Amino acid sequence: MHIQSMSSSPTPVLPIMEKQVDHQGHCDNPVKTKGEADMDNRMTELEAHLKCIRRDMQEVRTDVNAIKHRLAYSVGGTMVVLGLLGWVANSRFEQVISMLLSN
Repeated sequence: MHIQSMSSSPTPVLPIMEKQVDHQGHCDNPVKTKGEADMDNRMTELEAHLKCIRRDMQEVRTDVNAIKHRLAYSVGGTMVVLGLLGWVANSRFEQVISMLLSN
């Protein structure tokens, strides 16, 4: 087995104020790295996709409401037709029975 030495080179410790100044100078750097530029492009694409998704969802909501109204009108129309057929059959019951039996 090989034993390694635990000694390491000491890293210089900067006072807190110097670290903050260095950090602020780093943040004000107007030059963007490749990763930051890629991130901006990706964010722009995501925003465009989100707009499309929101528009599509609004269209789906509109379509669902139209389907609900059409279905309600269809059910109402069907009930009216069945009611009229029932009323005619009830008022002319004897004639309907004789017509069905005559064939």
